[in-house]
Amino acid sequence: MVFSSVPTSSAPGCAPSGYRPASFLDSRTEYRRSGYYEMMSSIACEYGIPVGLFDAMIIRESGYKAGIYSPKNAFGLTQLMPGTAADLGVNRYDVEQNLRGGARYLRQQLDRFGQVHLALAAYNAGPSRVRDGMLPRIAETQAYVDNVLLNWRRLAALPPRATVQVMSELAAVRQQHRARRVTVFSY
Repeated sequence: MVFSSVPTSSAPGCAPSGYRPASFLDSRTEYRRSGYYEMMSSIACEYGIPVGLFDAMIIRESGYKAGIYSPKNAFGLTQLMPGTAADLGVNRYDVEQNLRGGARYLRQQLDRFGQVHLALAAYNAGPSRVRDGMLPRIAETQAYVDNVLLNWRRLAALPPRATVQVMSELAAVRQQHRARRVTVFSY
């Protein structure tokens, strides 16, 4: 798998996208997702995160269950830990603030590490565990990164083994943002 840099400001051409069912989700998850999709999409764009990436991350984090706790006491759609929520100044029990906190935290990791797979690893395991551009050797984190990227590819309705690529030229036509060429992942 090859990874390269992601944009460090707004997602090129990002506009909140309309809800579209995902064929790989069960009906309960899809129902919950449909209820939060518009808010999630808008917040993702506000923080310069590709909507599909944020959507895929939430699917993995909580399955769009707003009131769910993890065994480690993370809570909500984006599974914010108490300390992380406090650092971000958000109420993790409020759905909108939870989404904003998760988006802001993911944006921080994207800006810090510059690569989607490393940002996802930092989101999951903590930024101190991502060193020298390497994924931590934590099976849970490696599975998390793989699953979020797989979900992102599925949401984009791409065939297995496809390359997801966002070209700055196309993005600039869609919206007037400074953009860079971005290769998210390829096989």
